[in-house]
Amino acid sequence: MPRKSRITLKEIEHLAWLARVQLTKREKRLFKEQLSSILEYFDKLDEANVEELPPTFHVVEHYNVFREDEPRPFPSDIVLKNPPKMKGRFIKAPRIV
Repeated sequence: MPRKSRITLKEIEHLAWLARVQLTKREKRLFKEQLSSILEYFDKLDEANVEELPPTFHVVEHYNVFREDEPRPFPSDIVLKNPPKMKGRFIKAPRIV
């Protein structure tokens, strides 16, 4: 038995227009099938019984995994080898107005 599609060709054409892409008739049918199958999967997810589960705000318990920013010495002669323009011992950058 064929599945009932939840999305119409007109909606596919509208999505293509929003994305500024040209689709052939074959591509429209293909995307209609694919998007319908994705929406069916969302229906299956809606059926899951999650009432007993506590709400989850973060999937993992890591909140800030960044290291502390600690300054460390860096030899200026190495730093001054890379800039494209120098003026004396300073790095010359274009004017930004």
